[in-house]
Amino acid sequence: MKKSSLLMIVFLSMMMILSLGMAGSVQAQSDQTMTVSGTGTVLLKPDIAIINVSISTEKESVQEALDENTKSVKLVKSALTEMGIPEEDIKTTSYSLYSTQKYYRDETAGMDEYIFSVFYGFEIKLRDISKLNDVLDACINNGVNSINSVSYDSSLREDTYMQARDLAIDDANANAQQIAQKLGVTVGNIKSFQVRDYPTDYGAMYGMGGGGYGGTAPLESGSLKIVVTVDITYEFSLP
Repeated sequence: MKKSSLLMIVFLSMMMILSLGMAGSVQAQSDQTMTVSGTGTVLLKPDIAIINVSISTEKESVQEALDENTKSVKLVKSALTEMGIPEEDIKTTSYSLYSTQKYYRDETAGMDEYIFSVFYGFEIKLRDISKLNDVLDACINNGVNSINSVSYDSSLREDTYMQARDLAIDDANANAQQIAQKLGVTVGNIKSFQVRDYPTDYGAMYGMGGGGYGGTAPLESGSLKIVVTVDITYEFSLP
């Protein structure tokens, strides 16, 4: 009786050791992973221009500065709407009023004399970039004295982003298969996945302009570049 009990204890102990060994081997197998990256790049032609312009007015009277600046703003917005740009595509981005002592520009001025400056900035979304130079000319001829930036975008950017992401996944899969073939292992299931998208290159251009100096220089939109990178971690098994 004692002998059979002893044998049973030894048998159970061996089974526990074997089960722990099997669990350890399964864990080790699942820990065999490799992480690869893939990149997808798509170029597309922009069809939207984002224009940032501003009107700065200086007068010795605060009311005159406000009135003249407001008049110029109204003229510019009126010219833009006449060109077919809807009001919702013209938005105010900044507005400020400040004063400086006239003495700093004219030493003969009294300490109680001031110059008042009014600054009004706005953004124009142009959905027909063939009109870009005409729009810039209209802005300058109606009172805009600073063209701060012109950048480009596309109405197809979201669809293009998904296309670039799919290309990145295909690239990562191909890289994983090439590495596995070189190492003599077999690619298994995906353990983790991460998307790293880079900022789109809008081909921004910058310039300064003044009213009444003739036409603006021709601007070229170039191409937009959408770049997406993914990191994929795969399980792999040894032969």
